[in-house]
Amino acid sequence: MSIPVDQQAMAEATSEDVVTRPGLGPFLHPRAVAVIGASADPSKVGGSVLANLKAAGFPGRLLAINTSRSIVQGLPAVPSILDAREPIDLAVVAVPAPAVLPVLKQCVTAGVPAAVVISAGFREAGEAGRALENELRAWLRDAPLRLIGPNCLGWIRPGRRLNLTFAPGMPATGPLGFFSHSGALTTAILDWSRDHHLGFSLLASLGNQADVDESAVLAALATDPDTHVILGYLEGVADGRAFFTALRDAAAHKPCVLMKAGRSAEGARAVSSHTGALAGSDRAFDAAVRQAGALRVSTLEELFDVARVLVAGRTPTGRRVIVVTNGGGLGIVATDAARDAGLDVAPLPAADQARLTAVLPAHAATANPVDLIGDATPSRYAAALHGLGGSSASLLVMLAPQAATDAAGVARAVLGATRDWPSPVLGVFAGGARVRPGITALEDGGVPCYSFPERAVRALACTVTLAERRRASEVRAMPGPRLDASRLATAASGLRTGQTFGLLDGAPLLTASGIEVVPARLARSASEAADVARGLGVPVALKIVSPDITHKSDVGGVVLGLATPHAVAEAADAMLARIGRTMPRARLDGFMVQAMAGADGVELLLGVVRDAQFGPLVVVGFGGIFVEVLGDTAMRLAPVDEVEARTMLAELRMAPALGAFRGRPAVNADALARTISRFSELVVQLPELRELEINPLLATSAGARALDLRGRIASSEEET
Repeated sequence: MSIPVDQQAMAEATSEDVVTRPGLGPFLHPRAVAVIGASADPSKVGGSVLANLKAAGFPGRLLAINTSRSIVQGLPAVPSILDAREPIDLAVVAVPAPAVLPVLKQCVTAGVPAAVVISAGFREAGEAGRALENELRAWLRDAPLRLIGPNCLGWIRPGRRLNLTFAPGMPATGPLGFFSHSGALTTAILDWSRDHHLGFSLLASLGNQADVDESAVLAALATDPDTHVILGYLEGVADGRAFFTALRDAAAHKPCVLMKAGRSAEGARAVSSHTGALAGSDRAFDAAVRQAGALRVSTLEELFDVARVLVAGRTPTGRRVIVVTNGGGLGIVATDAARDAGLDVAPLPAADQARLTAVLPAHAATANPVDLIGDATPSRYAAALHGLGGSSASLLVMLAPQAATDAAGVARAVLGATRDWPSPVLGVFAGGARVRPGITALEDGGVPCYSFPERAVRALACTVTLAERRRASEVRAMPGPRLDASRLATAASGLRTGQTFGLLDGAPLLTASGIEVVPARLARSASEAADVARGLGVPVALKIVSPDITHKSDVGGVVLGLATPHAVAEAADAMLARIGRTMPRARLDGFMVQAMAGADGVELLLGVVRDAQFGPLVVVGFGGIFVEVLGDTAMRLAPVDEVEARTMLAELRMAPALGAFRGRPAVNADALARTISRFSELVVQLPELRELEINPLLATSAGARALDLRGRIASSEEET
């Protein structure tokens, strides 16, 4: 079995080359734009694009391409891009699908380096359209031209007054870079943003991604000086590893928040029908985003709720939050939501409470939440917030309208008192028309404001999680291969293509990777099992060996704690009889006799999943016979280092069980993390391993040892 030791490194290098190769400059900073298919009728796509470019005030040169007119919307027009008298940086193509490739070939002849193809009628339109797109993709591989689309809304750079879409209106300029796999959703965001004080550095609709995909746009936004926060809506990824590399690099520079549709099986089918994209595992996408130091949210509302916190530019330093309110009920709701979200609403220090007591009415609450009472005035809000000045906690300032409430005045007081507040400041002005002036004043001043506490708390909690992930990623790097290639080659030499194997055949792989294995031997008969037990030393465990039995315990194929060789022989005979009755057609290769490992450990599962998009992913969780019942696992793209392995363990719901518990010592966390890391490197270096699972992996105070193993080598068809 061949072992391409450097495959992972080569894969990463290839992905890196794809992500960072030059060519998006013409989309970001064009000096001259041609609209191919320009129309005098602004209701048509080609006419709308040209009208939007003119209305936005694009400062560069505009050229209309129209086969029958010499003037289009007041601009000179020529019949072909080949007739352009001066260089064109970017072409926008709005012609019928069959004409797209001939037009692009003319662009190459004319020296145009980039194009946005808005035209539909490709793979989303059936077999004929799929054939057109396949031809386009094949041509693009060697063409000196970068392309966005086809079947996309287009590309908007508000700060450059560049609107290459047929969507009405121009968004405000701001720090958000947003890319989307859905053109319709992009138009909705455009409309929504006008009412919520959000500005953009880029809005990109990527369409069918025949060339430029989400990874390329991530790489461009990572170094774009106009972009401070990156948002994305995805329905899949074109190349999982390239996406992960681009996202990891972007998240190292800027906050990245993504929403991916297709979480459910029904949603995944809808994605396929909508874009024709091959959707990878949803959990694999989660793992990639988390590992890259980015954040995935569940709804579009959350995506932009979090964005509103991030554009304010204040980074949380921890999970502490101070709640200031003029209504006790609002404070209780916010506190419950914050605790559910993992935020810390601890009582304020005595010194802070003393300062508040000095400036607030006697019946005000000063612990946390700080309740200013219903008749709180702007000056009372200001006094309380100044009294809290210097805290590093995040701040949630809430207002419920009362008879004499001055919402705009309270907003101005909040803005003035929190100007130098280091962590995020969020407002919750609950109500309708009476608090609207306050909401407007807060958001104009750069403080995001929400209608209800729960939305604000969710947005803050997401921001805190994102900050934690980015800090963790700063001290972490994907490890390179560290295992001995020659030892792995020797250990794998006895395995056959298509073979399913257990611990007895797979133990050499684990040992070569530095993973401890509880000693075990094969016995072909009951009497031989007794002899093996004598050699190992009792007590022992007895397990059936069969390629047809995955869950041995379910069929009575495991007996533990056999104290004598005679007991081993009896148990083996009884096991054969039991399985013969329940699974008469199962192939039986004998018994595995294994030394007992002790009872002071925790049984874990350690396995690999090979995802069609993201490649090998390592999975760790609580194992033994309750794997399916507990469903308590964490996943990452392989390989992982020991720091990431510890993070995976901490995510498990039953993570406290790894600590000291009822007289049992804590497991050796260093040894366990080391085992996870080595296992992840093993599956990367041996891509022929389609399946590999240690279950159980026994974690004790002394270390981590494999008790059982199941694996499968790829068949010749899978390798092909």
